[in-house]
Amino acid sequence: MVMGNQDIGAWDAELHRSGRVIFAVRRALAFGGLVVVLVLAGIPILSVVRDLDDRGTWFTVRVALLAVLFAACVALAVLFLLGHPRVTVNATGIRFAWWRKVPWSEFEGTTLVTPSSGYAAPYLTITSTRGRKLHIPQTNVEDLPAFAAWLTKLNTQHRLKTTSTLNMS
Repeated sequence: MVMGNQDIGAWDAELHRSGRVIFAVRRALAFGGLVVVLVLAGIPILSVVRDLDDRGTWFTVRVALLAVLFAACVALAVLFLLGHPRVTVNATGIRFAWWRKVPWSEFEGTTLVTPSSGYAAPYLTITSTRGRKLHIPQTNVEDLPAFAAWLTKLNTQHRLKTTSTLNMS
């Protein structure tokens, strides 16, 4: 099930069922991104392939460029098709991709950013008390305002649990 297309009720149910909710990049948008990357990489690749019979000074550079672009396209294709980068919400906090994390204890708030440019999509910025920021794109979660409200609710629940645990000690 693609969690980014669901509502708060489905997210709550999944969190209680499995202990985490994973928002993978939605396949249709991933495919669109992959097409854009391939088109943008295709222009220099075609230029290099067209000039392969000309073994001039820049031949080695062109072949190296071709190899790098091809490797980048393959890596992006694998990531897109596997649904990366993912947003994971669990009892410890929020993680974007595999290296960016904001624990609930550091959660400060969310801000919905709507760029004025028609080319950029809206995204949600999650800030931590330590100044870290996670930028969650609409490719992961379709309804960003609902996602922000859900994260705020989960943070409130976490703080209440932490406070009640500390008061009982």
